[in-house]
Amino acid sequence: MWLSASSDGRRGPDRFVVLGNPGDRRVELFQTALNELRLPAAMVVSYLDLLSGKETLPRLIREGTVVRVESPGKDFEVERTLIAAGADAADGDEGFDRVSRQAAQNLSFERGRILYPRQWYLGYLATLRLIELQLAECSPYRPLPLWMNSPAEIALMFDKIACHRALSLRGAPVAPGLGAIDSFDELGERMKEQNWRRVFVKLAHGSSASGVVAYQTDGRRHQAATTVETARRDGELRLYNSRRIRVCRDWREIAQLIDALCRHRVHVEQWLPKAGFDNRTFDLRVVVIAGRACHTVARLSRSPITNLHLLNKRGDVNAVRERAGRAAWDAAMLDCERAMECFPESLYAGVDLLFTPDFRRRAVIEVNAFGDLLPGVLWQGQETYAAELRAIVGAGTR
Repeated sequence: MWLSASSDGRRGPDRFVVLGNPGDRRVELFQTALNELRLPAAMVVSYLDLLSGKETLPRLIREGTVVRVESPGKDFEVERTLIAAGADAADGDEGFDRVSRQAAQNLSFERGRILYPRQWYLGYLATLRLIELQLAECSPYRPLPLWMNSPAEIALMFDKIACHRALSLRGAPVAPGLGAIDSFDELGERMKEQNWRRVFVKLAHGSSASGVVAYQTDGRRHQAATTVETARRDGELRLYNSRRIRVCRDWREIAQLIDALCRHRVHVEQWLPKAGFDNRTFDLRVVVIAGRACHTVARLSRSPITNLHLLNKRGDVNAVRERAGRAAWDAAMLDCERAMECFPESLYAGVDLLFTPDFRRRAVIEVNAFGDLLPGVLWQGQETYAAELRAIVGAGTR
């Protein structure tokens, strides 16, 4: 659970434990926020130490401890270890690409390569369960520690198919979805059934636009915008993330790409048109903290994919708010808060939301467990990590 440690009669938090990668930017920014609020520096438990058994959470937990699970990040050794951890959980009957534990441990680094995302997710899922089990071990001897984000809910946010279903059941506006598809041919059949011409195909366990394809067709012509580059090596089609968004119009190449992505599990949604601003289309990243929409960034792009690391532009949020109008903007913030009601045991997350061109409708695109990395973006004079800490230290019981 997350709540104010002082609100139920216990002493306030005086110890922070972060599971993450030492030296990672996210960890360093969190340490900076702790220092600015005159709170003790966090003890950092690396994913590698946790997975190897070198460190355990119960050894570090005491009353007043707050636990934060950070992103496993872009550390290749961690990625390889998580893929190896997923080898035992990967079910060959699923039909998704997988490798043995030994083969995973022998993987070598290739910049940008997309490596077994389904198996990575299964390994990360096992790691999140390990965190839960270790935290539960603390409860017979001392009060259960507080966490800033629930391991189970992180797992849900990292599964786009399950997350889309949860949001829809909760009443949050989402784009209509096809769920999982197995091939380009099946995608075409399902699009015909729905009379859709445009869809987003996403890796079910991808992040940061990894494995995203914005595909459109009228039945004769085909076009796909994507961040994925392909290369055939040693008889194998390999996929690579790129910061360059490329457009492909060859249906055979598009089919090959989508078939390759399907081998790692994909989620498909209808491609809804986005509102425009400053001669670009845009969507919003909204960080919801303690149930309240706080820090907001407008992400402007000339392509369908708006992630900022793809060299897209940040828009003037105040100007975007004015363009949308107060009623539409307030409704959008409520949508983001409603989306977070699906995750009651997580203090924060980043919610991606779009407006339709007339600003009359909205849709939640994704919920990102680690979507609070917005350095320099302030809300009530605070950056995201400081606002999260103030919610932990000063909020009432939730």
